[in-house]
Amino acid sequence: METKKYEYIDSLRGIAVLMVLMVHVGNFFKIPTTEYFSHLFFGPIYSGRMGVQLFFIISSFTLMFSFERRSGEKNGTSNFYIRRFFRIAPMYYLAIIAITIYYIRTNTVNWDILTSPWYISNFLFLNTLTPYWIKTVVPGGWSISVEFLFYIIFPFIASRIKNINMSAIALCISLIIATLFIFITRKDFFYSQFDFNQISFYNQLPVFFIGIFAYWLTKESYKEIKNRTWLLFIIVLFLFTMMMVPYYLFYCIIYCILIFILSKKPYKFLCNKWFSMVGRVSFSMYIVHFFLIIMMNNLGIGHLIPVTNMFTSIVNFVLLYMLVFTLTYTISYFSYKFIELPGQNLGKKLIKIRSTK
Repeated sequence: METKKYEYIDSLRGIAVLMVLMVHVGNFFKIPTTEYFSHLFFGPIYSGRMGVQLFFIISSFTLMFSFERRSGEKNGTSNFYIRRFFRIAPMYYLAIIAITIYYIRTNTVNWDILTSPWYISNFLFLNTLTPYWIKTVVPGGWSISVEFLFYIIFPFIASRIKNINMSAIALCISLIIATLFIFITRKDFFYSQFDFNQISFYNQLPVFFIGIFAYWLTKESYKEIKNRTWLLFIIVLFLFTMMMVPYYLFYCIIYCILIFILSKKPYKFLCNKWFSMVGRVSFSMYIVHFFLIIMMNNLGIGHLIPVTNMFTSIVNFVLLYMLVFTLTYTISYFSYKFIELPGQNLGKKLIKIRSTK
C-alpha cells in the first residue's frame, strides 16, 4: 500500500491503541469508581475497550490488501505465515518472558507453570480456544491469540472471497458460528468462565469478517450484494440478536462505515501525522502499557494531584493518561526499532532465502 494514500490505516491504529490506554488507565487506577468522578465519563472511558475490535478490523482489512498485492507469489501461503509470525512473536515472546520473571520474583507463581499446558498454549497462541487456558500470561494477550488464530485461517478465506457479495455471505457464516458458540456457552458449565464467552476466538470471528467486508466495500458498490444475500444477512442478524448480540458488534459496524468514509476522504482530524506516528508503534504500545500501569499501580501512583471534587478527579485522570501515554510511547518507539523491526527483517530474510532455493 502507498504510504500517503493509506495513512488513514496507521491513524486508525493510533486511535485504537489510545482507546485501549484510556480504558486501562481508568480500570487499573480505579478512576471511574472514585466518589468524585462524574458518571458522564463512564461511557467514554469504558468504550476504550472497543479499541481491540478496531485493531482486528484494521488487521483483516490490511491483510486483504497485502493478499491482493502478493497474489501469485511463490510459496505465498508459507511466506504469509512467516511474515505474520515474525511480526508478532518477537515482542510477544519477550513480554511473556519478562512477565514470567516478574511473577516468579514476586512469588506470584512458581516454576511449575513453565511446563503447564496453559503456559505453553500462550507460546503457541492457542489459549483462546478453550476456557481452561483463557487467562493469558501477558495482560491483554487474549487479543494476540485471537489475531494469530485468524492468521491461520486467513489464506484459505481470502483465496475464496472474490467479491463483496461473497464477503457478505462469509460474514453471515461467521455470525452463525458466533451465534452457535453463544448458545453453547450459555450452559452452566461455562458460567465460571465468563471471559471465555466474551473474548474467545469463536466469539470475535465476525469482527475480522467485518474487516474483510470493509475491504470489498472500498472496492465495489454495496449494490453488488444480491437480494438473497441481504435476506440471509437479515435472518442471521435476527437470530444473532435473539441470542444476545455481543457488545462489540455495534461498534464494529461504526468502524466499517468509518473505514469506508476515510478511504474516500481521509479527514485531517482523524488522519494525520500524529495519529499515524502512534499507529506505527501501536503493537508495542499495546504490550508495554500494561507493564507500566501495573508497575505504577504497585508503587501506589494513583493520584498525581489531590482529588477533592469532580474537576480535580477529571484532571487527575487526564494527567495519569498523559503520563502513561508519554512513557508508553517512548519505550515503544525503541522496542519497535530494536525488537519489532529486526524481527520483521529476519522474517523477510528467511523468505528471501527460501525463494532462492
